Amino acid sequence: MAGAENAARLPMRHISIVRIMVCACLCLPWLFGMTGCRREAPAPLQVATNVWPGYEPLYLARSLGYYPDSAVRFHEMTTATDVLKAFRNHAVDVAALTLDEALLLVQDGIDVRILLIADISHGADAIMARPAIGTVRDLKGKRVGVESMALGAYVLTRALDQAGLTPRDVTVVPVPVQEHEHAYSAGDIDAVVTFEPARTRLLALGAHSIFDSRRIPNEVIDVVVVRADMLQSRPGQVKTLEEGWFKALAYLRANPADAASIMGKREGLTAGQFKASLGGLAIPDRDENQRLLSGALLPPAKRLADVMLRGKLLDRPVDPARLVVRRP
Repeated sequence: MAGAENAARLPMRHISIVRIMVCACLCLPWLFGMTGCRREAPAPLQVATNVWPGYEPLYLARSLGYYPDSAVRFHEMTTATDVLKAFRNHAVDVAALTLDEALLLVQDGIDVRILLIADISHGADAIMARPAIGTVRDLKGKRVGVESMALGAYVLTRALDQAGLTPRDVTVVPVPVQEHEHAYSAGDIDAVVTFEPARTRLLALGAHSIFDSRRIPNEVIDVVVVRADMLQSRPGQVKTLEEGWFKALAYLRANPADAASIMGKREGLTAGQFKASLGGLAIPDRDENQRLLSGALLPPAKRLADVMLRGKLLDRPVDPARLVVRRP
């Protein structure tokens, strides 16, 4: 009897094992699927900017909900120096910079591409001086405040050159942009190389412009740059950043008063003051961005690099073509 019972149980044992194996095979895809669901989503793009009206469409896009936190995260910094430092240290993936600052990154061997042409300055960057100083030539022997970045030195060098002077003819005083108004009010400087929104506030203090970027057309350009590897590893997030920018520009054109109110608050300006500050900028639309990044940017960028090299703002020649994102 025992042998017969064992013989009867044996097939059942085999059937149980088969059932377990079938269940395991059926469950494996589900288990792997659950593991896939737990896989962490890519970290958002880390974007750094300083305060400048030309960068405000990024924050307008955020305010309007065009940038989900899962795709883009912003770091609002006090100065361009801080932005450059964060980018160099790999703390951020994207940075809003002036073109001369982007050329400095190329010089340092950092693989970076221009994603967007944010704006071209036509008066928003200026040398503001006391009322008694009528022209750039009157700066000889005077104290000129300059932020310790390439752009301030570049604008001052170009202004002095046009007036037949050199940087040796003035006393350069390093002044961070957030201290421009204080240094002027305290009498520490006679003039300052500055930009919006500090320019508008200096006007209210009685300063006046003796030189601005209209005198050097297409030389002061602001760009949004991205690490080259992000174009391959995070293409969806990069596209979200780019598309949000152009959607914000469309909103600005359709709703200028509301957009100026939103963007002006971040800059510490009224809506009217902010709209006035935009008057000193040309903001390229999608088609103009396409044109510039398809090659039209290269001639002014090469002129800029040459001037920087002659003025010892670059240590060696650089090729601006390395910055350009090739468009189809």
